[in-house]
Amino acid sequence: MAKHWMWLGGPDTTCHAGALLLGLILAIVASCCHSARAETWRLKGGEKLESLTDDPQEQYQQAIAELKKLVQEGDVSEVKDAIEQIKAEFPDRVGPDLKLFALGETRYWQDRYSKALVKYEKLLKDYPGSEYAGLALQREFDMAQEYLEGRKKVVLGFIKISGFEEGVELMEKISDRAGLDEPNGVGLRAAITIAEQYEAREKYLEAYLKWSEIASYWETGPIGKRALYRMAEDNLAAYNKPPLKLRPNYDASKLTTAKTYYEKFLLLYPEEAKQNEVPQKIQQIDEQMAFKQYTLGRYYRRTGERQAANLYFDMVVHNWPKTEAAKLAQEALDEVQADGK
Repeated sequence: MAKHWMWLGGPDTTCHAGALLLGLILAIVASCCHSARAETWRLKGGEKLESLTDDPQEQYQQAIAELKKLVQEGDVSEVKDAIEQIKAEFPDRVGPDLKLFALGETRYWQDRYSKALVKYEKLLKDYPGSEYAGLALQREFDMAQEYLEGRKKVVLGFIKISGFEEGVELMEKISDRAGLDEPNGVGLRAAITIAEQYEAREKYLEAYLKWSEIASYWETGPIGKRALYRMAEDNLAAYNKPPLKLRPNYDASKLTTAKTYYEKFLLLYPEEAKQNEVPQKIQQIDEQMAFKQYTLGRYYRRTGERQAANLYFDMVVHNWPKTEAAKLAQEALDEVQADGK
């Protein structure tokens, strides 16, 4: 996944290393222009920022030009020095949360994710109300997404292992911290990402549990609709895992749960249900459940337990009368009756 720049005032089209830090600094300079002394700061020899003019607008423009040049050159140490100078000039506006975020960004663009996370986590724990907390959470989301999409985790400085579990753990932390009650919030996006990644890896029960958590917050609306449908799909997929011949031996509760959600979806969203062939899926589940019970009846018949076998055959006929399994069960009952004669 390509890295993206984050600005307090919008996206940067130049996409040079360190552009986020520039955005942060410029936001601070701009917000202080009306309350601080009218000075413009210019980097001189990479050592300090010096005043050039008393005009506030020219001051601001010059700060943009010089700091943007500095960041585009990728000299992180000078950018950090600039932050410290601005902090010294505006101590009431620039605090340790900005420094933590800036250091986290520095590590992020150096591709040192573990060290970046240390800074972001400290910012989020120590300064949860910071104006940079949302940006830190979004950056953690970006890193978690990369891990889920295949980025390796480096341990002991050189050993590379799968980063999937790291990505899931980080997404879970983001979801818990941000919550699921904002439709476009990073917390909900993190939860949905986890569910989708589990589905992509055919971990359907894990995906179902995550969608169920989402549905507890969103019972209706587009998100609730999607969660309800995915819960049904994941339960059915969990039962339908290969091999086919072993399916009658699987836990039937997955089918029962899937049918319950499909029926609710059909009731609430009939048009979407038809488009997604929900009635046919409900019929398929009935066939599967009936065949499972019919298979049990055959087993008891083979082992000489005729009474138990007949109970299962009778159950199939009465509970799922329109299924193919019901026809087979009735034939088995007819054979027993014929033998009895």
